[in-house]
Amino acid sequence: MNVNCPYCNNDFEVDYGYDQDSLHEVECSKCKKYFVFNTSIIYLTNSTKADCLNNGKHEYKRTATFPKEFSRMQCETCGIERDMTDEERTKFNIGTMKDYFKKLKNNE
Repeated sequence: MNVNCPYCNNDFEVDYGYDQDSLHEVECSKCKKYFVFNTSIIYLTNSTKADCLNNGKHEYKRTATFPKEFSRMQCETCGIERDMTDEERTKFNIGTMKDYFKKLKNNE
């Protein structure tokens, strides 16, 4: 996280101080003066239309999962996930988790 020195206005990064409402001491990397800072956590929200939640018409895309046998289908709009159908597994040439574990066992 970046902090700004109140003495010389130097902006630099520190890798601690994530506890909210606590004072954290730091030495400026430029002017070498010590100062304290505190951290506040702010929640921001952003809303997006999700017609698929209203009409049931989800636009599913295969998740980028490794191993591929653990792939699921995820709606690009709302993020809801579901298991792949047999037809989708055939289309993407992906076996089941059971196939994957069987292959692992046979390679021992």
